[in-house]
Amino acid sequence: MPTSRLTSQSLALSTAALLVLSACGDAEGDGLGDADALSGVDVSPQDEGAPEVLIHDDIELEENASRVVNAGDGEQVSEDSLLDYQLVAVDPEDGTVLQDSYEQDLTPYLPLPAFLGTEGQNQFIGEALSADGVTIGSDVAVYLQAGPAEAAEGQENSLYIFHLEGQAPAHADGEEAEQSGDLPEIDSSVGDSPDLAEEELADPPEDLSTEVLIEGDGDEIGEDDYVFAQYRGWTWSEGEEFDSSWSEDGQPGEPFEFSLDEEVSAMTQQGAIEGWNEGIPGHRVGDRVLMVIPPEMAYGESGQGEAIGPDETLIFVVDLVKIIDAETVSDVMAQQQEQQEQQPAPQELDLSDEEREQLEELADEMGISAEELEMLAAQLGVESIDELEQFVGDAEETADEDADESEDENEEDQD
Repeated sequence: MPTSRLTSQSLALSTAALLVLSACGDAEGDGLGDADALSGVDVSPQDEGAPEVLIHDDIELEENASRVVNAGDGEQVSEDSLLDYQLVAVDPEDGTVLQDSYEQDLTPYLPLPAFLGTEGQNQFIGEALSADGVTIGSDVAVYLQAGPAEAAEGQENSLYIFHLEGQAPAHADGEEAEQSGDLPEIDSSVGDSPDLAEEELADPPEDLSTEVLIEGDGDEIGEDDYVFAQYRGWTWSEGEEFDSSWSEDGQPGEPFEFSLDEEVSAMTQQGAIEGWNEGIPGHRVGDRVLMVIPPEMAYGESGQGEAIGPDETLIFVVDLVKIIDAETVSDVMAQQQEQQEQQPAPQELDLSDEEREQLEELADEMGISAEELEMLAAQLGVESIDELEQFVGDAEETADEDADESEDENEEDQD
């Protein structure tokens, strides 16, 4: 909980939104499942942009499958890496390119430990891209079979071509440093989730205090960089964990991303508390940093919900795993702004006086202005008040379901 965790948009591109189905297979050197059924897929790299994908034989599969189409000459893909890749989504019937990442401003990445720790399609993709024999530089075809639920929603079978460009550890990686004894003792080793060793702590330091537990050798982090980090956080008063990006079984999860630049942080809604903004610059990618943050640089007199009380000193152990330098971030933000300005302004809905009253009532229900709701409707391509009411109803139903799931999870945690 290094910030309020607003995530309306982010600079990094992850495949987390692609997937949801269950399936698996056994590694066979060049793929999972019935890899031979993908032997007719041919991928030809181009000098620029997405590769050409040809499908010479019909793909006859009733399960997920993967195959290494072109083997790379790099190292074996590690299961605990952040994997840089490019992606082409193609029609499995004829190879028509439906979407690709090659024109994106930033190279997307995939947090393999997080994918492997889930179930369904995410897990299958993680297994396919880290199977024995899959190396950096490879082109890997991944076929995903739509299950009954997906088919009922109109989703079809999918074929993705991943080009694996590089990898880096999803956790701190370097030389373990001896602790000074001035700050809380942490059980820490490379690749493992850190843990607070001390149960009872004396009076906390008044000022922000940091200490390097693992010394990485990556790029130094600047004051305006965009940072990706694994972390665990505890309250000083109780020594209780209140948030973590690590899984319950000690695997690194999807990194928390945030900008150290105030303007970028406001635009992307990806920011961190003052203690992080002050304590992280100057460290290096690969470092594991212990930070003790006084209340005035955290959540102050108000605290943060039930987990963090008023005037609470916080303990964080942060693994700095990836950055985007400030200059690149600035260029990307400028390009995105230019693209937004070039887009035609959404057209107002053609509504009668009665329908406009309905629009205002819906806006009141959502807690936004009628102008904001009308702009949202135009952006979504909603053309009638009936469609808009359906959209609002679906959004409320989804919110209720998420709230119920969250309540159930909280009850399970309490049990």
